[in-house]
Amino acid sequence: MLRIIFITNSIGFGGAEKMLTFVANSLSERGHICAIVNLGAVPEYVNVYKQNIDEHIDVFNVKDKVQQKKRKAEIKAVAQYAKEFHADVLIGFTNFPNMYATLVGKTLKIPSIISERGDPAITLPNTFKDRILKLIIDSASGGVFQTNGAKDYYGKRLQKRGSVIPNPIFIKGTVPNVPYEEHEKTVVSVGRIDNKQKRLDVMLQAFSIFSKKHPEYTLKIYGSGDDENLVRQWCADLNIQDQVKFMGVTRTPMQDISDAGMFLITSDYEGISNSLLEAMAVGLPCVSTNHTPGGARLLIADHENGLLAPMGDVDALAGAMCEFADNPELAQKCGNNARDVVNRFEPSRIIDLWEDYIEKLCR
Repeated sequence: MLRIIFITNSIGFGGAEKMLTFVANSLSERGHICAIVNLGAVPEYVNVYKQNIDEHIDVFNVKDKVQQKKRKAEIKAVAQYAKEFHADVLIGFTNFPNMYATLVGKTLKIPSIISERGDPAITLPNTFKDRILKLIIDSASGGVFQTNGAKDYYGKRLQKRGSVIPNPIFIKGTVPNVPYEEHEKTVVSVGRIDNKQKRLDVMLQAFSIFSKKHPEYTLKIYGSGDDENLVRQWCADLNIQDQVKFMGVTRTPMQDISDAGMFLITSDYEGISNSLLEAMAVGLPCVSTNHTPGGARLLIADHENGLLAPMGDVDALAGAMCEFADNPELAQKCGNNARDVVNRFEPSRIIDLWEDYIEKLCR
C-alpha cells in the first residue's frame, strides 16, 4: 500500500482531469491511500463540470490556503500538505503540476512522477521560462507518457526512467451499438472549445466544404470553452450557422453520439484523445487529423478503422467526410473495426500498468 498524492490544475472538465480521476479512483479502490492537490489554475467554465472523485480521496484546494497566486507560496503549501499526509510519491498531471511534483519531491526526498498529457513540443515551447520549466521536469524521478513521440521530447535520463502508458477507454454501463442504417446524417465533435489546440476554425471550414456536397448533414459540437462566441461568429461568417448545433458539455458522450453519422476531430495536438476513443468504441466512422505527437496514429489505421488527414488541411478533411458519406460500406467497415479499442484499451489493463510502474519506481 502506498500513500499517493496527485497534483492537478483542475478537477473539472477535460481529458487530463478525467484521466487523473480514473487513476486516483482506481488505485484507491485497490487499497492505496490517495489524495488530490488541486491548484485551481483554470478558467471558471472548466469547474462547471466536476469529476466524480472517490469519497475516500482527500482533495486539497491550494486556493483555500494561498490567497494570492504566487508559485513560491503554492509550492510551500503543497509541500506542507504532502509532509502531513506522509506521501510516498507525488504524481503531476500537465506542466505546472509536474513542476510542483518534482520540486516538492526533492524537498521531501520522495519520488516524483510527471505525467505528460499532450504534445510537449507545443505546450513547452522554446522560451526561457519554458526551458527552465523543462529542466525542472526533466529531473523528476520518473514519467508517464501517452506516446513515444511525447516521451522522446524529454531528457535521456527521464526517458530511461519513464513508461509509455496509453489512455483507457472509459465505459459507463453497456456500450451503445446502434445499427449503422439507423445512424443520423450528423457529424459530431466532442471536446473543449479551444481553438489553439482543437482547431475549430479548420473544422468549420472543412464542414462548410463538405456540406456543399452533402447539405443533409448537420454538425453537432459538444463541449464548452472560452472560444465559443468566436466559433459561433465563424459559423455566421461561413453561412453555416443553421447547420451547426452547440450541444454544451455532456456527461454521457458515448450515449449522446452513438447514432451519429461520423465523428470529426481536427486538433493540431493531442495525447490520446478520450473523445476519439469513445467515438471508436461506439462504432462511429471517425475522421481525425494526424496530430502530434502520434496519438491518432496509435488508434487509427487509415481506411481500416478510420480516416486520417494532415493537420490543417481543410480539403483533405472535407474529402474524408465525403468518402464516408459517399461510401456506406467503407463507413460501416471502419466503424465496426473501430470497436476493437474496447479490448485494446480496457481500463483494468491500463491501471495495472500504472500500478506496476508506480510501485517499481517507489521500490
